[in-house]
Amino acid sequence: MFKKMFFLFSILLIQSNTFSSDEITLDKLEELKNRNTISQEDYIFLKDELEGKLEEKHFFTLFINRTQITSDFHVIYKDSKTYIPLKEYFKNIYFNNYNFTNNILDMTLGMEMQEIMMNFNTFKITGSERTNFTDKDFFFKDDELFLEANLFSDIFLNAIDIDYEKTRISMSAKHAINNEINRLLKVQENTLQKKKDMNDFMYTNSRDLFNLGYMRVNLDKTFTKSEGSKDNDWDGYLEYQGSFLYGELTTEYNLKDGEFTGANLYYPNLPYNHYLEFYGDKTNSGRWNKSVLFEKDKGYYEDGKTFVIRENVPIGSRVELIYLGATIDIGYEENGVVEFTNSELKSDREYILRIHTRDGKIITRIIKTSDDFNQQNRGEFQYRFFMTENESSEKVDTDGSIYYGITEQFTVGGKYFKTSESINDEYIYVERGAAEIVYSDYFKTNPYTFILGTEQIFTPDKFQKDNTVEGLFQIKFNKFKIRYEDGYYSDYYNNKEARGISFEYNPTDFLRVDYSYQWQEDWDGEKSKGSEIDIELSKNFNRFLSTFQFQRDLNGEKNYSVNLYYTGYRDYSVRWTNSISERGDDFESTLSVFNRARQNGLDYSFEIAYNESDKEKITFRVSIDYDNWFNFDMTSKDSGDYEISAGIDRIIDLKNIKKPLDNIDVSRVKAITYLDLNDNNIFDNNEPYVGDVELEINGEKKVTTSKEPTYFYGVPNNILYNLNPIVRRPSFDVINSTFSLKGKGGGDIEAYIPIKPFFSIVGQLSLHESYSNSENIYDGIVIKVSDSNGKVISNIVPDFMGYYDVSSLIAGKYFIEISSFKDNYIEPLKIEVSITYDALKSNTYELNTYLVNNEIKVVK
Repeated sequence: MFKKMFFLFSILLIQSNTFSSDEITLDKLEELKNRNTISQEDYIFLKDELEGKLEEKHFFTLFINRTQITSDFHVIYKDSKTYIPLKEYFKNIYFNNYNFTNNILDMTLGMEMQEIMMNFNTFKITGSERTNFTDKDFFFKDDELFLEANLFSDIFLNAIDIDYEKTRISMSAKHAINNEINRLLKVQENTLQKKKDMNDFMYTNSRDLFNLGYMRVNLDKTFTKSEGSKDNDWDGYLEYQGSFLYGELTTEYNLKDGEFTGANLYYPNLPYNHYLEFYGDKTNSGRWNKSVLFEKDKGYYEDGKTFVIRENVPIGSRVELIYLGATIDIGYEENGVVEFTNSELKSDREYILRIHTRDGKIITRIIKTSDDFNQQNRGEFQYRFFMTENESSEKVDTDGSIYYGITEQFTVGGKYFKTSESINDEYIYVERGAAEIVYSDYFKTNPYTFILGTEQIFTPDKFQKDNTVEGLFQIKFNKFKIRYEDGYYSDYYNNKEARGISFEYNPTDFLRVDYSYQWQEDWDGEKSKGSEIDIELSKNFNRFLSTFQFQRDLNGEKNYSVNLYYTGYRDYSVRWTNSISERGDDFESTLSVFNRARQNGLDYSFEIAYNESDKEKITFRVSIDYDNWFNFDMTSKDSGDYEISAGIDRIIDLKNIKKPLDNIDVSRVKAITYLDLNDNNIFDNNEPYVGDVELEINGEKKVTTSKEPTYFYGVPNNILYNLNPIVRRPSFDVINSTFSLKGKGGGDIEAYIPIKPFFSIVGQLSLHESYSNSENIYDGIVIKVSDSNGKVISNIVPDFMGYYDVSSLIAGKYFIEISSFKDNYIEPLKIEVSITYDALKSNTYELNTYLVNNEIKVVK
């Protein structure tokens, strides 16, 4: 193009003397055209050059991400700008994920599938950091769309370098281009195929009919002083926890009285997140209070308007209740269970239980309280069954319920109650049945719930004339919640009618206001009404949490409380609680200091309390527990009375009482390394143990034997451990297998680790005497070994003497082909061999062959 311009301007200078001293202008160019000195084509060419409209077409070598894509990528230089052909760019990178219709370009770029749209009618861009452009930034020509280089770079590139002298364009793409995506997909495909070929073994606990567990031994000597008289006594109990009847059994035995005082059989992780629990404890009257509970495990339950957090924990555990990062309460395990009842527990909040086992291990569980109204997702169930012995009537009370989700919004449920009631000084059963529908949805973005239920009395007859009907409606507007309840009741209940409305307001993160108004009418026509209010402020200041609470109940009694919680330096915490009623004569204040995690085996707490209404106003308490062995408790009062106890508090593993127990929430591992003769990864009866295999779990190494299983004790639960068996015996190993285990409580973990016998196919390709003088006859000979599925697992060539060796084979069927890829006249050998394990024979399979008359045969 530059040569053509030089040639044309040279003609102009030679043929027109008028141009000898003046520069070429459009007027002079027009005069030359009128004289027919230049052609129409040359006139247009020179006119565009003078006006700066000439489109110069250049061919460049294109590099993207340092990879050469093409050597003839053309760009256009126009109006002092560089334009890049978009469709040609797409073609070179094999990009087809775009659509160009009605001057609108839609593209989906890269592995992130980023959607970008360019509208050439409105000059707007969506999905990109650059949002607009002008009509100077592009043009169409010959069914191609050219974008100005800066616009092109803003959308597609991190950087661009155009070298006109070397005719080279280097681009750094923002999004992975197709050849990179294909390469990554190929790598991923190979990884997935490799993973598919791997055998992944994951071991966890199995539920056992019976499995010996752990025992807590507590023996205390107590010294007391009360009203001037001193005394001493001893106390002790045994607490057991272990697998029983495929559940977890916890029992307590009083050593002093020689009797069991509690038992709990717990079945967690049942379908639909339910659990089953059989519970029993001995009352002060000497009788057993027995109950059965089957329900959804929410981590809490509601007792009226009070929330109670309840959790099954390992024996000997100490549990922190944490809210907004501060410890607001401390609880101790009793018969495998810990419970919290605290004024800070409210709906629509998140709490953390930090469970400290006796060795210092920490387990964290999150409890979210919410008004779910038993709402179920589509196809999900929620059950509840509770049966307990009524202490007063000595009859068994039962209640049950079931809820099922018809749709995501609509749930139906039914309930049944059979309770012993005292009617006319006689205990009789009252049976009731109820039905309920729950509907939840959104009004715009505001969630609402509607509940309608009815109840009928089955027996006795005196309560059957009226049915109970109840309704509830609740809606939330941002930080405001309104609930309205209305009910009409049968004469089984005290009230004939009751209704109420409640408001919950959370204008900020630290303020919450609950207000409710209730109206009731009993069957005698007496009416009552009243309101309750609960105002709470909670504020974090770095490591401090302060709360203020004001409550006024239906009777108008007012209570105030101010609490301060300090989550202190390292593992120390302070809790200071204060409460007083409107009367002012029942002021209580408690200051507690405790360590949240054990340090050097030491667990301690200090507490001082002041109570205005008690005779002893000041009480001091200290508790120390050292190294899962020694415990000390002391309580003293300002009157001089005290109680001091010291003794043994120890938890042991009954299967290995000599080994110090490193953890309570642990599992035992029963490891068996066996010879997998038939390669089915299942431990069959005829398959022997394999010894000399080194296993490591939780930093402990053991070597298996060929006579019995190998046991690991005290392996912490809820931690994933990788097993890397090291087989010390030659010709045996694990092949394409990964091993891991994770304890979840319950029975032992049984880890059956298959060890594969390795085999080798060895042999020599001998030559007939007619080939004795041939040179390089082994060049081109290849031995191909395929498995029973036809997959090639080895391709080898013999050495210069004709020997070959295929190793690392497992038992099974193989296809062997020996052929020459150089000498086509040599007829190949194709043979099928079956390799089996024989303890009396070698792990080497011999396959000797010879070449005769251009045919490879097996040596018998």
